[in-house]
Amino acid sequence: MKVLVVNGSPKGPKSNTMQMTNAVLKGLKETNPEAEIELLTVKDMDIKPCMGCMSCWGKTAGQCVINDVMQDVHVKFMNADVIIYSFPLYFFGMPGQMKLFTDRLLSMMCTYRGQKPPENGESFHGIRNPKTGQKLVLISGCAYSESESVYDSLLKEYECICGKNGFTAILCPQLKTLIELGASSRLDRYLSKYEAAGKEFAATKHLSEETKQKLSKAPFSEAVYKNLLDNFWREQKEG
Repeated sequence: MKVLVVNGSPKGPKSNTMQMTNAVLKGLKETNPEAEIELLTVKDMDIKPCMGCMSCWGKTAGQCVINDVMQDVHVKFMNADVIIYSFPLYFFGMPGQMKLFTDRLLSMMCTYRGQKPPENGESFHGIRNPKTGQKLVLISGCAYSESESVYDSLLKEYECICGKNGFTAILCPQLKTLIELGASSRLDRYLSKYEAAGKEFAATKHLSEETKQKLSKAPFSEAVYKNLLDNFWREQKEG
């Protein structure tokens, strides 16, 4: 199994979300010791922006005309059995560096020919030359108390690109506070959940709804979290 991890956080290896991703990878590796894991750190990559020339949908037949690191990334994507995106929620979407990266994947989508939006949860365009059995996982942490509404825009984008059932989303509310509070025992319990999820995914190639619900459960109650935030912003103003 070839696993390609795309760390799209502007913080790189120090990303809070990567702590959860690393726990998933640990569980996956324990279940499948032969898994090959490769990490791409987007903030360290020299990626030129998409020019919107649409050559990849026309004369170059799926090949981007921009000659940079993304040419190699496309090959890695086509060869991977599992692709894991890892990044925090930024203003109800993906971080800017990750959006730049995502835009450059346009050439991997089928040409738009005026088709209507899909009605049965398929990819809007369809993926060009898809690899059979390839799995996509999105892991994202945020500081909000819930994940049901704040992730709607981001999940809708991935549904258009991959199809509604074309990816597995692992969403982590209150993650920033959980990690930065230094509550080690509580954090360890959460990391163990993600490690178990990695084992489940390695064994079954998917996560049950029960597991996804456990992972998306906020670590603090709404009242406790509000108090934590009030104290944090008070300290920020006074400091």
